[in-house]
Amino acid sequence: MSFEQFVLANEPLIRMGFFFGVFALVALWELASPRRVLKLSRKQRWTANLGIVLLNTLVVRLLFPMAAVGMAALGMEKGWGLLNNFDVPFWLAVPLAVVAMDFVIWLQHSTPRS
Repeated sequence: MSFEQFVLANEPLIRMGFFFGVFALVALWELASPRRVLKLSRKQRWTANLGIVLLNTLVVRLLFPMAAVGMAALGMEKGWGLLNNFDVPFWLAVPLAVVAMDFVIWLQHSTPRS
């Protein structure tokens, strides 16, 4: 089984692993170096935030099963996307795509609103 096939076959587990890994790092960072006094307890905030993530995941999985992975596979098959226009190895394309997507999400949250 190639790396690409492994990633496609285990996408939900890989996604959850990254989510909980990043969550744990951010949680430890918050415990070690809080930026402000909390209005709600950590337990209340983390429970609410994880509940939203769980609800979002369930809704997306029920309403759009395999939508993201299916579109990614279709884009790869059709040669759509920036990384498909260059001879980038798969092992490098994955982290580049993750960083690019994270950067776009960061831009959405940091853009001033009028």
